[in-house]
Amino acid sequence: MSIAGFNRDRFVETLQATLSPTTPIRSPEHLRGREKKLEDIRRALVQAGRSVFVYGDRGVGKTSLAQTAAYEHQSASKAPVLIGCDASSTFARVVQQITTRLLGLDATLIKQANQQKAGLASNGISAEAQRSIERGPVPLPNSVDEATTMMSQAAKKHSAVPVIVIDEFERITANGERTLFADLIKQTGDQSMPFKLIFCGVASSLDELLDAHHSCYRYLVTVELERLPPEPRFEIINEAAKAFGIAIEPSSLGRIAAISDGFPHYIHLITEKLLWEIFSDVNLISLSTPAHFLEAIRTAVLDIEAKLRTTYEKATKKYVEADQYEAVLWALADHHELSRRSADIFNGYVHLTRTYNINTLPRDKFTQRINALKRPTHGSILKGSRQGWYEFSEPVMRGYVRLQAEAQNVTLGADHPAEYRGYNRLQTPN
Repeated sequence: MSIAGFNRDRFVETLQATLSPTTPIRSPEHLRGREKKLEDIRRALVQAGRSVFVYGDRGVGKTSLAQTAAYEHQSASKAPVLIGCDASSTFARVVQQITTRLLGLDATLIKQANQQKAGLASNGISAEAQRSIERGPVPLPNSVDEATTMMSQAAKKHSAVPVIVIDEFERITANGERTLFADLIKQTGDQSMPFKLIFCGVASSLDELLDAHHSCYRYLVTVELERLPPEPRFEIINEAAKAFGIAIEPSSLGRIAAISDGFPHYIHLITEKLLWEIFSDVNLISLSTPAHFLEAIRTAVLDIEAKLRTTYEKATKKYVEADQYEAVLWALADHHELSRRSADIFNGYVHLTRTYNINTLPRDKFTQRINALKRPTHGSILKGSRQGWYEFSEPVMRGYVRLQAEAQNVTLGADHPAEYRGYNRLQTPN
């Protein structure tokens, strides 16, 4: 095709090895910009009975960090246990899933014995309970004590010290369920259980977990994950291009780094689309062109998460004044700060609309539009962080808004010029 030395099979193989827009990263060499956070988890897991909670906005790469740490710490004999929560998840069901995965599909398991009759030994399950081992489905635990016993016994059958990742913890919303997880974390620490727990969730779910059990923090190391800074964004793009023996045109490189907003998913997605455009070119390519970038942006917008697309369209597309609502969103996204004052957004809005020949609303009409975008009728795409300040309800939406603007040939500014110090837009970064 258009990249020297690459047929389709080799191109696909190399693409899969260098970019992960849809699957979590599981190896340190591909986890750009997270070296310090990964080392924090390594140090945390050294101590027996200590658990980890990785938290941050949706889309910042929590799952990749957690799974990379899990695969790195897990003994080579088995893979770590990866559990994803959903709206129906409960403490008992998650423990049941964990125990089943630890035991394996064909493993024997411990059925619930009558606590009054069998009892529990201080170091595990009593002899009488051991005799009740049968083949069958893993039962739901009736208490945190039963849960820790089940997981402890199953962990010994799995590997030396298995690592368990409990992802999307914020999706567990039933009353009282997080209190049970807080108790599990405490018992894991108190009893030095033979397994490691890594949780992933948004900040609010961590707050609720800690509120559920005030001493839980002693057993838990919290790792906050933020958006990627500029340097790792460039590294991801340049390393992917390097694998194909090509270079990315400097302005396109800067635009991908800027509009990705520091969310790894967007960087991987846009770079993947860009490489496909280069590979599909009729000419032999060693340096990408702006045309490749523009087409990559358009296809990336089509592939983006359905929820973000639905929210964006609900906020704008069904209204006669759709371009007015879009311009308000673009103005909010046209800055590195996630939370901004209404006056600053309006000033940017006026500049944006006049630059791109969009009808400019007076201040009172603008205020009506931006407040409407906080309502359910407009997808609650915005929220007020404090009086007169606005931000996206989901920070990852900001990146999608920037993608939409780029797809309509509206160029928003870089996150902040200082962030790109040392990166001349007219030459490729070293």
